[in-house]
Amino acid sequence: MQIDRRYLIHGFLPAFGSACCFAIMATCIKIASSELPAPQLVFFRSVVGLLIILPIVLPKGIGFIKTPVLQVHLFRGVISICAMSCFYFAINGIGLSEATLLNASSPLFIALMAMPILNEKVSLRTTIILIIGFIGVALILKPGTDLFTITALVGLGSGFFIALAKILVRYMAKSEPVLRTIFYFSITTTLYMSILMIWFWQTPSLNDVLVMIIAGICATAGQTLLTYAFTNNDAVSVAPFTYVTVIIATLIGWLVWNELPDAGSTFGAILIIGSCLSLSMQGKLPNPWKLNKPN
Repeated sequence: MQIDRRYLIHGFLPAFGSACCFAIMATCIKIASSELPAPQLVFFRSVVGLLIILPIVLPKGIGFIKTPVLQVHLFRGVISICAMSCFYFAINGIGLSEATLLNASSPLFIALMAMPILNEKVSLRTTIILIIGFIGVALILKPGTDLFTITALVGLGSGFFIALAKILVRYMAKSEPVLRTIFYFSITTTLYMSILMIWFWQTPSLNDVLVMIIAGICATAGQTLLTYAFTNNDAVSVAPFTYVTVIIATLIGWLVWNELPDAGSTFGAILIIGSCLSLSMQGKLPNPWKLNKPN
């Protein structure tokens, strides 16, 4: 079997690398969350990302930073903070695999919001896929049982907010290059969280600082690699790697914290991943990146 070298270099490797980076980031967050509150974890992640992106953006000058959709960037910053806060809070309260999977359920919400927000028609097939996907979510949340927790519901909220953030990115893609979008994401989240630190700040240990620096680097690297993969490939060939993060996080949770999802959560994970991949293959997920074939 001959491997497409272009896809290997510009698709598979950056997409797989991003999945590994996000899994490492989630692991670092779980380690630090035992000592620091979720808002402070979001603050550290944002600061590290901003320090990485500033030396890249500033040499391009004020002209590059000017944007016709500043208000959307500001709103997207709020949504991104909600997404990260929900995810980081859930990581500390439920298993690493469940939190990562609920975070990755955003395609279900994107398809659900496609009709009212994007004015897209939802077919019967898409409706059935969504129902199956949310049955999977229910198997993980376990409503009506003693295993149901608010923490898990908050984890699902991270998937909802990520979906909304992706829709905003798609809207801004008409005028905004990827680098500018990442810059405003970093600077708005850092500024917002700096204000919240008045109430949430706790003096971190050196170990916590080092762990969060690694988390910030991995998050920024993962975001950049995934954006590059989407920029140079069809979304269908890249989207499945989102769930490689879930697999890696599950293995880490098992090996480090002896966490293993029960049978219901495992079956729910299969339904969610299968539904999200089906939506991707149907082309029902908004894709803010144009297909671009590198030389």
